[in-house]
Amino acid sequence: MKKRFQSLNRQVTVIITILLLVLGTLYMTKRYFYSKEIKLLTESCQQAGGKIILETNLSMNYSFECQKK
Repeated sequence: MKKRFQSLNRQVTVIITILLLVLGTLYMTKRYFYSKEIKLLTESCQQAGGKIILETNLSMNYSFECQKK
């Protein structure tokens, strides 16, 4: 009986570890593309000679505007 609980405990630990790795990878991927998108928006606005108006928050939402000078 004790071996059965140890085996179950090991399986749960492996599942939780894999789940955390997948969630961490998804979060880092989202952050990468978020920063890449903002970088491209700001670079294109600067090349057009515009003024960048960017508002961001912790939930990775943003508001972007490029005003012509």
